[in-house]
Amino acid sequence: MTPSTADTLQAERSKAGFSVAEMNEFIVDAEMRQQLAKVEAVLAAEPETFSQRDTYFMGRTEKMEHALKMGRRLIELMKAGRLTSDEISVADMVLDVNGPFGLHRAMFIPTLQQQATAAQQERFLKPALDYRILGCYAQTEIGHGSNVQGLETTCTYVAETDEFEVHTPNIRACKWWIGSLGVTATHAVVMAQLVVAGRAHGPHAVVVPLRSERDHAPLAGVTVGDLGPKFGFNAMDNGFLLLDRVRVPRDNLLQRYITVARGGAVSRPAGVDPKVAYGTMVYVRTQIVRNMSQTLARATTTAVRYAAVRRQFAGKADRRQAGGAESPVLDYAMVQFRLVPLLAQNYAMFATSQAFAAHYAESMGELARGNFAPLKELHATACGLKRWTSDVAIRGIDTCRHACGGHGFSQFSGLNEFYGNQYPNVIWEGDNYVLSQQTARFLLKQVAALRAGAPDAAAGATTGYLRAHLPQGRLPRAAPACMRLSVEEMARDPQAQLQVLAFRAAAQAAELADRMQGGQTHNRSLVAMQRLCDAHSDYVVATYFQQHVRTLAPRSPLAPVLQQLATLLFLYVLEQNAADLLRLRVGALQPAQIAEIEHALAALIEQVREQAVPLVDALGVSDMRLNSALGRADGRVYESYLEWAMRDPLNSDDAGARIRKLWFDKYYAPVLHAKDNAGQARL
Repeated sequence: MTPSTADTLQAERSKAGFSVAEMNEFIVDAEMRQQLAKVEAVLAAEPETFSQRDTYFMGRTEKMEHALKMGRRLIELMKAGRLTSDEISVADMVLDVNGPFGLHRAMFIPTLQQQATAAQQERFLKPALDYRILGCYAQTEIGHGSNVQGLETTCTYVAETDEFEVHTPNIRACKWWIGSLGVTATHAVVMAQLVVAGRAHGPHAVVVPLRSERDHAPLAGVTVGDLGPKFGFNAMDNGFLLLDRVRVPRDNLLQRYITVARGGAVSRPAGVDPKVAYGTMVYVRTQIVRNMSQTLARATTTAVRYAAVRRQFAGKADRRQAGGAESPVLDYAMVQFRLVPLLAQNYAMFATSQAFAAHYAESMGELARGNFAPLKELHATACGLKRWTSDVAIRGIDTCRHACGGHGFSQFSGLNEFYGNQYPNVIWEGDNYVLSQQTARFLLKQVAALRAGAPDAAAGATTGYLRAHLPQGRLPRAAPACMRLSVEEMARDPQAQLQVLAFRAAAQAAELADRMQGGQTHNRSLVAMQRLCDAHSDYVVATYFQQHVRTLAPRSPLAPVLQQLATLLFLYVLEQNAADLLRLRVGALQPAQIAEIEHALAALIEQVREQAVPLVDALGVSDMRLNSALGRADGRVYESYLEWAMRDPLNSDDAGARIRKLWFDKYYAPVLHAKDNAGQARL
């Protein structure tokens, strides 16, 4: 007799070699755990407002109105003291709703907090925090996205009236893709080229009123609207904006880091790094790094649980089932190879998000004290980790959809609309391919500084490996000790694993620096820059993961499986990037060692597979967040799947019955009852 899906899932849980609750406390930061528990309790208490069960049946305007309804209630709960602003963002994550109020919190308010003066915060931030004005962040243009310096919207100082004139000079400068702009925002922080007395000062932020706070009508000179349906993210009103010589007071230019005085004198605080204006984007990238661990957790939880209970074919997996039952698809090597490394990456993401949040907080503290030195490394690290985490998470969601087979195609899997909603993370706040160039350029500058003998070169927390592996900025003649180890020895030694990853990244940096110094153009170097950024980020993520594991108490029961995951991640990086190891000028691995890596990886994947369900349980993703028939915690997959299908409005006895009859009378009956279809055809 074939066990039920619920019994099968419970049997998988019984294999746990560790406490799921203790693992959850270790891998998910305390603040997030507390916020999730509080937020989910609040949402569960008001299902009439926050239930997401029927969202898969909604059209775009229905989704937007549902998001507005939930958003309004969340703001009411915040004003009543039951939720904080940060907890509203957690609620958005739980509900997988990127609604029209989202960019007000995620971009408008942080920009004002970081770039406005105290007086400007009184004018703009205070009402924004109270939701008396609603804002967005208007940077991207229809003709310019990644190239911020190429933005064409202008902000020109008019000395005669002591105002700025904000203008869209051509169609390329039309603001585009701006979240919360389409129908929501009353104000925008507009990134525009600052022009004073005919001199350009680069892109700067200026607050521009867009709509009347009385009736929401667009103000004079403002043409604004919604972009329409998208691949995903359809509860958000991404919009366009054209400004026809709109005048705003001089003090609407955010002036914490630049001052334009009456009459047009331009000044900056002494010692301010010009890149400080990108602080908002670094903040958002920090949040993306944190959110991607939770994003991937939803997908891995669904796919691993479903693969553990879904049975196909008897006797074809290596492990035979009692009574000749069909095998769980998670027992098949190809499914394991797709899901188990993702699980290791997911755990590494959780560790990385905590470490990088601490790095960001420390750097912001230095910035507040007037020390701008850490900004460049912070920016480079944010670019690399934003690329790494979002690439892994978004590709991971798609991999999990595929691993669910045909049922992954259903909206009830919880992975399809979710994939569309999360996909923008690889594009917004810096296209991932462009961001990699920023990380790579920073690393190449560190190599150049080492070659020039600069004493402070490669001295940061994430770049010290360059100094360690590149004496005078160049590869040594002899291979480092870590590259002389066998694959088996590497797999047993966590520190050796980090050194191998560090040497791989350092070697790529040195090789690319040599090529570019030898005349290779920047354009011809772009592919190598992607690889360098990824190699660097692989090292940083592995380092953060190992650091987090080392915080465990000695002989902790959590340590063995966590070290397995860390080693699995290491072997997976090597297996997926074998060419990097074969082409090294010193310390290159041999082809036979690549085969050993593949064998060791396969064996470790099989071992971790036994703990896969407890590991995803420990990520703590509730059924409310999953919103999935396939990934539910009780394992009642098929019962839930059928119940959900029966809720389709087309299957109802009232409106559904009327629609079915209308279609029958109008379309089916003429086809079924036609006496001579061929004779009625008209050429």
